[in-house]
Amino acid sequence: MHILQKFGILMIATAVPIAMLLSPRFSHGQDGASVDIGNYIVRYSVVSTNQLLPAMAQRYGITRDINRGLLNIAVQEKGPGAHMVRADVSARAGDLLGHGQPVRFRETSEGGEIDYLGVFDLNGSGTYRFSVRVVPPGATQPHVVEFNRDFVVD
Repeated sequence: MHILQKFGILMIATAVPIAMLLSPRFSHGQDGASVDIGNYIVRYSVVSTNQLLPAMAQRYGITRDINRGLLNIAVQEKGPGAHMVRADVSARAGDLLGHGQPVRFRETSEGGEIDYLGVFDLNGSGTYRFSVRVVPPGATQPHVVEFNRDFVVD
């Protein structure tokens, strides 16, 4: 196999998992998960912005940086014809030492699917705690989703 073909296969093998991490409706495992909140499912994923492919980062206006993380939230309605819905989303990210920061989200919509993207600072390697407040359509009280993720900043 020629070196260019091997490089092309490597690029595709790398791009697909990263694209799946960026889109919480397809993610699972360590970097993405979901939580049932009644009539809705909250899907989330977290990655270092440095892991994004340059074209993907540019498409969403995100600066690739080893010291920045990307939190992606989507709220999916349950039932037949389930789709992503608009919601009031806010979050805090912080390390285990108590240094926290609000995550400011930007709503994105592609093909009728709605996601909320928020960038936050990584103050070094370690475990980061996330507290995400979601108010889905018709709800009066927020649902809180909390989780941890480990980051290695080289």
